[in-house]
Amino acid sequence: MIRYTVSYQNPHRQFIDFEAVFPHDGSKKLLIQLPAWRPGRYQLGDFAKNIQRWKALDKKGSPLNFRKKTKDLWEVEAEGLDEVRVEYNYYASELNAGSTFLGGSLIYINPVNCFLYLPEKQDHEYEVNLDLPDDYEVATGMPKTGKHSLKAKDTQQVMDCPLMASANLQHETYEVEGKTYHIWINGVHHLKIENVKDEFAAFTAAQLKAFGSIPCDEYHFLFHFLPYFVYHGVEHCNSTVITLGPAPELSKKNLYDEFLGISSHELYHTWNIKNIRPVEMMPYDFARENYTRLGYVAEGVTTYMGDQFLIRGGVYNDQEYFGQFNKQLQKHFDNPGRHNLSVADSSFDTWLDGYAKGVPGRKVSIYTEGCLIAFICDVRLMQLSENTKSLDDVMRRLYEEFGLKEKGYSESDYKRIMEEVAGENFDEIFDKLVWGTEDFRPFLEQAMNYLGWEITEHEHGSFIASHWGTKVNNEGLVVDIYPESPADLGGLCLNDEIVSVNGFVPDKNEDDWARFVSSDMPRVIIKRSGVLKELLIPVGESRWYTLYKVQLDPDANDQQESAHHFWRHRH
Repeated sequence: MIRYTVSYQNPHRQFIDFEAVFPHDGSKKLLIQLPAWRPGRYQLGDFAKNIQRWKALDKKGSPLNFRKKTKDLWEVEAEGLDEVRVEYNYYASELNAGSTFLGGSLIYINPVNCFLYLPEKQDHEYEVNLDLPDDYEVATGMPKTGKHSLKAKDTQQVMDCPLMASANLQHETYEVEGKTYHIWINGVHHLKIENVKDEFAAFTAAQLKAFGSIPCDEYHFLFHFLPYFVYHGVEHCNSTVITLGPAPELSKKNLYDEFLGISSHELYHTWNIKNIRPVEMMPYDFARENYTRLGYVAEGVTTYMGDQFLIRGGVYNDQEYFGQFNKQLQKHFDNPGRHNLSVADSSFDTWLDGYAKGVPGRKVSIYTEGCLIAFICDVRLMQLSENTKSLDDVMRRLYEEFGLKEKGYSESDYKRIMEEVAGENFDEIFDKLVWGTEDFRPFLEQAMNYLGWEITEHEHGSFIASHWGTKVNNEGLVVDIYPESPADLGGLCLNDEIVSVNGFVPDKNEDDWARFVSSDMPRVIIKRSGVLKELLIPVGESRWYTLYKVQLDPDANDQQESAHHFWRHRH
């Protein structure tokens, strides 16, 4: 058993102290690893940079020699010892859904950031003792052995069970199909909690109906409601951590809808990625990249289904759902990267630059393109089965044939099951949309037409975006340029600062001035790397960054209305 003690002395300094006692077989060396990344964000995290002090000791407290083998792997000289104690601290200053944080009256720990483990012996049990004030309550999916003591069966479990502790946590529960779902809240809010519980129960019940069971005994939503803008969620085996803000906006419709959406999304992950997992990640290797091309399933299907279950559970109406779906359409069509890198290749490259804007037009989002492909596949399955089958059937088979058997699935497994449910090959969708960079629009229009939906186009509200083909932030800096647009042909670069338009200084109102003094060839002075330059923007008839909106077709026929009803209710 690996025994952990967690404590802290001066919370304002934001260092958490850890003592870990590792069993040893007496061999000459003991390797001790800190994770290099965290599941849910397929990118190296370099967590070891947050460690200030690290030392190894024997039972008597005598120091042991050690040296680093890699940036986050230590080799300890431990010949003849039956245990090694490591004492170290971790700087916990960042509060998001995947981080570790200490401050004020809150300690929040994501073990995959800061817990050491034995890479060659990951089946050891863990005992975790938290040295906390008596009035602190601990919210976690990790099994409890006492008020402030926890246990885990092995490394995979301990790394996947974050915890937050405070004297100020709000704790609510609801039940679905005999299982308890916990809602833990850190932060101030004005939510109507009974309404929240009812709506959570509704989308939970809809997801349970789709899968038949949930692969955990209970589930925990851990919320940080913060006073500033933040939107972030991370899935775990029987819990999720979600940070949202600004907290005062949670009682307003826009952020409340996002609150429901991210919560449904993260719950769906309990099946899709935490249980139904690509073979490359079964089990997780915390020490290095876990490359997979299946991000369009892990995140894309979850993005689609998370919102779809809100409408299926009666939490969203059609218009509320379309509001969320329109955002995915807009992200897709606004991104020229869809012409350059497939969603499968972009999944592989999340480890390279998947969570940064990156080189202009290089890649696509596994969330957005994956969501749209999931929608296309879902409707295609409906159409081929005359509204008796859907993507639910594919995901349930993955759950039963792989997830429940703790086996990883491959890309060929996913396509094979899709085709077995459909009774027809899906070569065109996979070749053109998943592995290729073909135009999504014909596939989207075909699916929408089957459901009695229509897609409409509207001119962008920003004059510069629509007429010039560029976007400018509040500081007057160019942040996006569409290829072959007037802005591109006129020579604008990313991060150019617009100083004047046709001789007028816009003073951070570039869009209004561009509209006011519009011409076929506006003369623009920009500041680039400290140098002023004059550019001419060859504005034409074409419009850029078109807005796309989906709505129900008022002329939909009975067959389309029946298909939409099945899509909405699955019966």
